[in-house]
This record gives sequence, structure tokens and C-alpha cells, in this order.
Amino acid sequence: MSASIQLRITEGTAKGKVFDFAAHDTFLLGRHPDCHVHLPDDAFVSRHHFILEVCPPQACVRDLGSRNGTYVNGRKVGGRKEGESPEEGARRAYPEITLKHGARIQVGDTALEVTVEQSTPAAAAPSLAPVPSFDELNPQQLADLLLKAAKKGKAPRLDIPGYEIEKELGRGGFGVVFRARRLSDGVPVAIKVLLPRVAVRPAELEKFLREMTITAQLRHRNIVKLYDQGHSEGIPWFVMEYCEGGSLWDFIMKHGGKVPLEIARPIMLDALAGLAHAHEQGIVHRDLKPQNILLDRGVARISDFGLAKNFQQAGFSGLSITGNYAGTPLFMPREQLINFKHLKPVSDVWSIAATFYFMLTGAFPYPFTDKRDPIDVILNESIVPVEKREKTLPKALCVEINRSLSPKPADRPQSALVWASSVRHSLR
Repeated sequence: MSASIQLRITEGTAKGKVFDFAAHDTFLLGRHPDCHVHLPDDAFVSRHHFILEVCPPQACVRDLGSRNGTYVNGRKVGGRKEGESPEEGARRAYPEITLKHGARIQVGDTALEVTVEQSTPAAAAPSLAPVPSFDELNPQQLADLLLKAAKKGKAPRLDIPGYEIEKELGRGGFGVVFRARRLSDGVPVAIKVLLPRVAVRPAELEKFLREMTITAQLRHRNIVKLYDQGHSEGIPWFVMEYCEGGSLWDFIMKHGGKVPLEIARPIMLDALAGLAHAHEQGIVHRDLKPQNILLDRGVARISDFGLAKNFQQAGFSGLSITGNYAGTPLFMPREQLINFKHLKPVSDVWSIAATFYFMLTGAFPYPFTDKRDPIDVILNESIVPVEKREKTLPKALCVEINRSLSPKPADRPQSALVWASSVRHSLR
């Protein structure tokens, strides 16, 4: 089933504007110039009033601590109470609502109408069901659930030909990772099984797997190898190089929340070398964070190249910024909220710099709190300079990290290839 979403402005100064979405994307409305609908003269509209995420046919609008709230079909979503500052308003639970066909959104003088279009080809094959939440499942229940979701009524063990699954290693926003053994030679491998959050058609699944073959060709000492891929009754899986040291996130936690520079230095240089190679090949990661940097016998390797990008572009992730499965965008550059589909290597530079910042300081670049919407923080706050978090770091390194965390992409090194040499020089 193909689907699309259209936003049409029916009232206000921007009346007549139309925005069409055929794939996963974001949309901002507010007084700030970087909003897709910029309303500088409407006093009832806040700087960044709301963010709307679409993954056709799904859509969700989230008020970002606005003064006057966002109205959906006459119902008020969010908005500050009398006397509240923008920051205080944003500290309350993130107010959002799912949008259906025909929904009407009202903000100040501006009204938008939502049209959801779906079409099913006459001879279309049936879709595969979405996978529900799996947080409370043990590994065997999870394996059974994956296949139940793919084929109602059947619940055999997860079967990936040529591999024997041994144990679960971890779970993330997109799926679960198992340690397994390759039967042909006994080599340990990691198998990542993805969990689509929407119904998936076989043709869409095949296209997704074809896209992943491009990134499978990446070969570098500091990139986790992708050996094999396929699907079990519609559930995609990937066989990857097994890294016995676990993730950088786990490594940081084992060191008490931050890592001394002398230990972090080789990890930083390894990660930059792997990322630089990918950027040379024209490949953007899009989801760099400590969980996607793996350690193996003293070597750091970046994992999951192309996975987030292709999974989201295929629409399999569902709503990943808003909605029930949204994660916290702790390592996400600002432009990923504003220009969701069109990220460049410079966005990876921000995310890898944020990862280094966290590893060296134990804190995130933005001043996140548990009582304020992280999207509002990313859009409206500045990063805390790294030297304010960790005063023992070399000045030259602090300059490089702060430069790479600039909110403006043009002010950063444009790729890891460019930045790597500067970081090496700052670490001498």
C-alpha cells in the first residue's frame, strides 16, 4: 500500500500553501525563520510552536511548550498556563496527538488541514503486520513474537539458515541483537533482527534489503563488517562481525560515566577513521551514538551504517521523533529536526563530536533536563562548551569539539575526512 500526506493551509497569511509528504519527514511551524511555515507577525505563535512528524499514513503533532497551545479539531494540545515561561511550559509532559484524515490544526490565525491518501494496487500481496512492543519479552518469546507478527498463527523458532542463535546481546529502537555461531566454521557473529513498526509489504522489504547491499560493501578496519542479510517470513535480519568488547556506551558506564583522555584517544581516532572512509564513499550514517560504536580487542568499529537511514526512508520505523516509540535525540544535530530527509556528512560530524563530548565529560552537549522537552532544547538552546564540563581537556581539542558542535552546518568541518586530521593534531 502506497500512502501520502498533504498539509494545506486554509487560513492565515500563508493561506494556499501546500506541503506534500510521500516518505518519513518532519514539519515545523513557528515565528523562527528556520520553520517550514514562518509566521513572524502572528503574536499568538511561538518561536517553534509545534513539530509535526509524518510517516505515511501515520502523522503526529507535538506542541513545543507554546504560549497558546495547538488546537486539533478544536481540542487544545499543550500551551502554557498563565504566568509560565516558555521553559516552564516545556517542562510538562510532551503534549502530542495522532492526526487522522481530515484533521484540522489551528494556531493563531493559521489553520491547516490534513489529507491522508492511501491506494492499494489491485494485485497487491498482503502486508506483513507491524511488531508490537517487546521490552518485557525473553529471547525465545521475542523470536516467537517476530514470526507471529510476520505470519499470524505460526510461532516457530527464529530460523536463520546457516547460523545458530546463542543468546541475546541487547535491544534498541529498531530491534534486537543476538550472538550466534556460523555453522560452516564456528565463527561467532552478531545477528541484528529489525522490528518494523508499521505493516510492511514484501516489495518494500526487498527494496530495503537492496539498499542495504550498498553499505554492505564498506570494508575498513574501523567499520563493523556486514556478512549476510535476508528475512525470516518478512522480518529482516543482518549478520555482522561480532565485537566481544561490547558498545562504547557500556564501556563508558564501566568507567564510571566518563573516560580519561588517554584511554579515549585511540577510540576517537579509530571512530573518525571509519567514518572518514564511509564519507569518502558518499555514505552518511545518520544515527551515530555510543551504542553504535563497538569495541573489539582494542579496536573501535562503527556499526549499523545505512541502517537508520534506509529503515526510516522505507517507512519501517514508524514515527521515531514523536509517538509511542520515540527515542530521546541526545546525539541528534539540530538540522535533523528541520531537514529530516536530506542529511549530509556534516551531520555525522555533529553526532560523532557529541559522542566524544559525552565520553570525555559524562554529560550531553545540550543542557537536557528530565522536565523539558528535548526537541525544544535542541531547537532553542546552545550547547555547553566542552571545557565547562571537563576543565582538564587540552584547549586545542576543546576548540575542535566545540567547532564541530556548531548549530550551523556551514561552521563545522564538512566531513569526518576533513575533521580527522584536525583532531589528530589537537591530540598531540
